[in-house]
Amino acid sequence: MDKYRDNFSDRIKPKMDYSSGIGQVKIEPFKESQMALVKSMFAKEEREQFFSDAYGEILTDLFVAWLKTEPHATKERDFLYASAMALGSVKAKMVGIEMYGANMSFIQNQNKQSQEGETNE
Repeated sequence: MDKYRDNFSDRIKPKMDYSSGIGQVKIEPFKESQMALVKSMFAKEEREQFFSDAYGEILTDLFVAWLKTEPHATKERDFLYASAMALGSVKAKMVGIEMYGANMSFIQNQNKQSQEGETNE
């Protein structure tokens, strides 16, 4: 129960910096944002590790299936090759979407600045 109480009090109390000396306490406005950044970086690393492992296993399974085919089974081999290439395309698209999502605020700021520049001229 104490861990829930500590989490609750951490979320409702203002973040304070006690490192400035005895008797001096100042509110630390960036403490919450730093914690959110640490949590998001952890989640991103875990997600990347999970998908890398999953893609690696799927590609290995496709390659093993390709190795088990007979050399004259060209349609089956072509299908397995196309499946592996499609998986790579899906991964590339997902990485692109994630990158676009991470850069969305920057892109919107650039668009606003360019629109303001056009209206001021």
